[in-house]
Amino acid sequence: TILLSNIYQILNQLKKHDHGILFLSPVDPREVKDYLDVVSRPMDYGTISSKLEMGSYVNDIAEGVNAVELDDDYMTAMEKILFHVLRDIEQVYHNCLLYNQKGCNYYRCGEVHLAKWRAFYKKFVEDRTGESVKIHLNDFRKSCKLERQNSNRVRHFQVLGGDHPNRKAVAVYDPDIKMIVKQYSSKTSAITAAMILKNAGYECEVQLTERNVKEKLKIALEDDSKMIFGYRWIFTDDLRSANFKLKEKSLAFGNDSLTSPAADNIVILREDKLSGARFRGFESEQSAFEDWSTTRAAAINSVSGIGDKSDFVNNFLDGNQSIDGVVWRRVQTNSGRYDDVIADQKEKSRVSENGRFSEENDL
Repeated sequence: TILLSNIYQILNQLKKHDHGILFLSPVDPREVKDYLDVVSRPMDYGTISSKLEMGSYVNDIAEGVNAVELDDDYMTAMEKILFHVLRDIEQVYHNCLLYNQKGCNYYRCGEVHLAKWRAFYKKFVEDRTGESVKIHLNDFRKSCKLERQNSNRVRHFQVLGGDHPNRKAVAVYDPDIKMIVKQYSSKTSAITAAMILKNAGYECEVQLTERNVKEKLKIALEDDSKMIFGYRWIFTDDLRSANFKLKEKSLAFGNDSLTSPAADNIVILREDKLSGARFRGFESEQSAFEDWSTTRAAAINSVSGIGDKSDFVNNFLDGNQSIDGVVWRRVQTNSGRYDDVIADQKEKSRVSENGRFSEENDL
């Protein structure tokens, strides 16, 4: 149906949202040693997308596999499918919040993505959802919240033994927030993940193909200056021993060199109003326009206008239009001005982490 197609598009947007890599593929229990002791039903964006593509939800419900027994004579077959899709999306965030300790970086990433999903749900899905689906979904949310109230976990990684380079664990490190956002048990797993990210539409500093991805990752693991998808890919042993250096992560996409613009050169900022995500800076209208064009092409809702640079400048940059909650705005370039904006945004992020997202208000 059209609604399921829209949810599929929303999942693609969530995959590309900040730290979407955390939820893109299943957690490897060989790396997170006690994950399955805590999480009884693993779920991730990639699995949900694949099930939608293959029509697996229909078979699951018919065969009673991974399906909830819904004692509701008023629900149609399509409503039951919709409920199971929505339940799986909520399950992704429940697992993250259940396993990780409240307040840690992983937990906050889960909160941000949950807030983003709930905003998408409210804007694009809720009014097109039957009352029975809403009731069962709300019951599921409440049961998840109750389970989390009695659990407070810290995430651990388990590194596989062996000295062979292909068996060494690889960490994906975010230099902005100074945390590991993902870890793979081997270089082979990391290569597979890099291609998944590339095929999912993530922007990359290098051109990745099936033929060259192994060599590109090898270079990134050996060269401290090389970034892939805006992250440093480092052998976990090197990370733990501090045997690495960091290159500052880019603030702007659409820049061939992907170097971070100097503060005084920032003229345009991008902000996600739905989730309160941090700003991204651009040094010119052209680089901001390129970012806008990419966002417009992937928009969930159709965007009016002809899509040229004048449309971007008049209606978005100097107007008040947005794309799925994303806005672009000009900033002054006086000395210190950009630093003030970033400081203000960090304060907003701190407030967001401490109370902007409230489950009680959503349930």
